[in-house]
This record gives sequence, C-alpha cells and structure tokens, in this order.
Amino acid sequence: MSAAIRIPETLDPVGIETLLRMADVDAYNDWVYRQIRPYMGERVLEVGSGIGNMTGYYADRPLLVCVDLLAESLALARAKVGDRDNVHFVQGDICADATVETLAGYQFDTAIMLNVLEHIPDDARALACVYRLLAPGGRLLLLVPAERYLYGTLDRALGHYRRYERRPLQGLVVRSGFAVESLRYMNFPGIFGWFVNGRILRRELLPKPQLALFNVLAPLFERFESGLPPPRGQSLVAICRKPLTAAE
Repeated sequence: MSAAIRIPETLDPVGIETLLRMADVDAYNDWVYRQIRPYMGERVLEVGSGIGNMTGYYADRPLLVCVDLLAESLALARAKVGDRDNVHFVQGDICADATVETLAGYQFDTAIMLNVLEHIPDDARALACVYRLLAPGGRLLLLVPAERYLYGTLDRALGHYRRYERRPLQGLVVRSGFAVESLRYMNFPGIFGWFVNGRILRRELLPKPQLALFNVLAPLFERFESGLPPPRGQSLVAICRKPLTAAE
C-alpha cells in the first residue's frame, strides 16, 4: 500500500516511513479506533492528522476538520479520503493563537489526538488550546505512548519529547480543565517489542516483518485486554471531557 504513495522529499524520511508502515497495520488501527469510537460526537477535530492513517475512520461524521503542521502531510491525507464537503484541512500549529482563532467558529464536540501530544514541546499549551476549541461537554480523545523507561532510539527518531506515566498524565489533563472519564493502558505486548527495538537494538524503525506479525496478533491482544484490562501498556488512552459549566 505504501509504495503507491508519492512522498514529498521535504518530509522527514524516518517519520514518514514509520507512518507508511503503520498504515499497513490495519488491525492495530482498527483496535485504536474501537477504543475511542463510543465517545465520538458529530463535529470532530483531528489534531495532528499526519498522512491520514486514521482520518478515514472519522470521514463519515457530519464535520471533520484535520489540522497538521505540514501542508505536504495534509495533501496526502486529502488524497486518502478524497474530496468531501464535510471534511476540511487546515495547516497550522495547534498551540498558535492564529490556528485557534481559525478553528474557533466550529464549536467541536470531539477532539482527537492519537500519538500527537508527545511530539509537542509544550503539551500543556496544546491541551489548553484544544480545551478552548471544544464546546461545553465536548470530549478530548487522547492516545499517548506510555512507560517512560521505554524511551529510546525509536522515540528520538520519531521526534518524541517524552513518554507518559498514568498519574502525571491525569494531572496534566486535569490542570488543563478537563475531567477524566477514563484513563487506561493499552497494548501490553507492545512493551516488549518497543523495548527490544528501541532500547536494546537501538533501531530507528520498527521492522516490517515484526509489524506484520503484530498485525496478525492484534485482534487476539484486543480480545484479551477487553476482558482483562492490562496493568501496564505501551500506550495510554484517556477519555477527557470539558465540563458543561464552570462550576461542574
């Protein structure tokens, strides 16, 4: 699938190659989507859409606005979902007042940030800006890499500033004004692959054969974790809500 996409030379080769490889791990992407689908509304903001690996999952909503720093990434995302009247693409920095002002009129009921917050130097500022863009009662659906000890060459190559632990992430979200409805780990088996590749072998890319095997096993991992939530995981999934009133 990735071979059919022409990649602009201006994009970071490691980051784009990782996104292309993750586009082929469709069973994992399905798993991620099912973690957030029950909480999605109808007016959706996708922050950090990248090349559109997840954008197609939300393209049936009455409104979807995709924001990314790079025009080249947005062009690839648009090519994946096609021209739709309900889908809009905005180039900008979610931490910039100009971007927030551009988006302010949409009154989103859902904001989605999947593996995005760790790329932003000032994550508290990013959450505060998303908070401003949500209507009262709206939700932020957040997925971030977990387990600080896993931080290694894979993270550095991808431009990650950090990985997160559960309690500090909860504190960060609450200080940004959100109420935390759910905060849980996801993908316990992924810990081992990330540790071996990023801390021991010091790779900058996950090997394609490993990803292909993981894609086969992902539905089994999903079923197991749906019945027995893991005590740790490669990722954290947070469902956050903007209060209806200031007093709530």
